[in-house]
Amino acid sequence: MQTVIIKLLSMFFPLTLGYVLKAIGFFGPTDYRILAKITINVTLPCAVIASFGSQRLDMSLLGVAVAAFILNILNSLYAVLTSRPLRDKKLRCLDIMCVTGFNMGNFLIPFAQQFMGNTGVAVAALFDAGNSPMCTGGHYIVASSVCRTDGEKLTVRDVLRRLFTSVPLVVYILMILCVLLRIPIPAPVTQICQLTGSANAFVSMFMMGMMFEIRFNRTYLKEASFVLVRKYLFALAAAVVFYTLTPFDLSVRKVLVLCAFAPIPSLSAIFTERFKGDVGLCSFITSCSFIISSLIIAVLVAVL
Repeated sequence: MQTVIIKLLSMFFPLTLGYVLKAIGFFGPTDYRILAKITINVTLPCAVIASFGSQRLDMSLLGVAVAAFILNILNSLYAVLTSRPLRDKKLRCLDIMCVTGFNMGNFLIPFAQQFMGNTGVAVAALFDAGNSPMCTGGHYIVASSVCRTDGEKLTVRDVLRRLFTSVPLVVYILMILCVLLRIPIPAPVTQICQLTGSANAFVSMFMMGMMFEIRFNRTYLKEASFVLVRKYLFALAAAVVFYTLTPFDLSVRKVLVLCAFAPIPSLSAIFTERFKGDVGLCSFITSCSFIISSLIIAVLVAVL
């Protein structure tokens, strides 16, 4: 138990440090964007390559990516159906974007890296391979189609372009191909990526601390509660299914339970801006989701 607590503190230290340094003016409000580029394009891909290269994965684990994609489809359907009481189109579109998707690269994968080792990162990366297509445009297309807002439309071509210019997704696909074709990753490549990839947990959590911001607005509380209760009810149902009904090994099922409780993707605010929704409300809900997911996952890590 002491080891778990120390590891949890080591995860929250860079997050707290990033928040405090921004609060005292050491970093500017948008400086996190530099770390975001480093995380997405450098440390996260290296962590994934090092994880895949340091072990041999069972072919059955490729089912994790399929399960994640199906989960996202069900998540979209769930969000659309449960958001029907909302009459304002832009608010409903925002609601759908916040109920759907899972923040893996900036949140869950660093947790898996710290507590589950290379196997945890590989499983979380496979989950994200099925999660990314929906989070980078799929959920937005669903939301804008259902609500028919006047915001900027996102075509299938836009989604494909966004997907295949995403460095993490390209790395996921290459690693999956290596598993399918039984192509070993050269040891020097794994060793080179290991050092850079080991920095991913710190850089990601530090960046999240710099992004973190909650400004209490009474008008936001009702909307935020409506979103978050439904999101975490869906997460709970997904976690139960993953843990009790999937055929994977126990260690894999534990990682999938954590994946189910990942917070709202940071891209939700960007897509909210596209359809001219309330970005402040979206940021507030995303920050609340980060706190809730952090607490839930901390408890799950201690229990599991």
